Amino acid sequence: MASNTTSPALCTRIEDVLAHLPVSRTTEYGKGQAIYGPDRLSKSIYLVVTGKVGISQIAEDGSEVLLEIVRPDELFGESAFLDVSPPERATAIEKAKVMTWAVSDMEDLVMKRPRLAVALLQILALRNAEFTRRIESFSIDTIERRLARSLIRFSERLGTPGEDGSVRMMPLTHALLSRYVGTSREIINHYMNRFRKQGYVSYSRRGIVLNGDTLRTVLD
Repeated sequence: MASNTTSPALCTRIEDVLAHLPVSRTTEYGKGQAIYGPDRLSKSIYLVVTGKVGISQIAEDGSEVLLEIVRPDELFGESAFLDVSPPERATAIEKAKVMTWAVSDMEDLVMKRPRLAVALLQILALRNAEFTRRIESFSIDTIERRLARSLIRFSERLGTPGEDGSVRMMPLTHALLSRYVGTSREIINHYMNRFRKQGYVSYSRRGIVLNGDTLRTVLD
């Protein structure tokens, strides 16, 4: 399991899902490689074995909104069950290995294993609750606060706590953060520089470090 601060309830649901899924074929993807997208629609459900995968939604003008970064032991691709418009794109943010089940096979498994269906529904409900919180943030928060919330959430999901109270996580480009926050890369660059000068974060190509709970003062 990846190191994170996932709630016990969500951990239980993940364990339930993995307990009811048979081992399937795995595929490796290089950094930046698309797993599925508008020109290659998903017909499968995926489990991240290693690496990280970004899930984006494609707008009519071709721009992308980053919905989530999926980490090891998490599922994605549930849009394959639906006729989703606009379409999604899944891209390996770093070298990743994923396990795949065809939608038809997953439908058969759900019919035969009701506990798998319940666990999947609970994961989807938690994911939808997070999307609802993001929509609310888009409505009421400034860009600075949205960026602070995003960095804190990524540190909780993807970070490794240090003994000094800091949290270190993977490098996140300003372009990727702009797609998640919903603004331009230039504005993200402006606020990231401000956060660094204020001592809230430090970052380089090797990763991002959040310095204790200092960034939370932006939300006070």
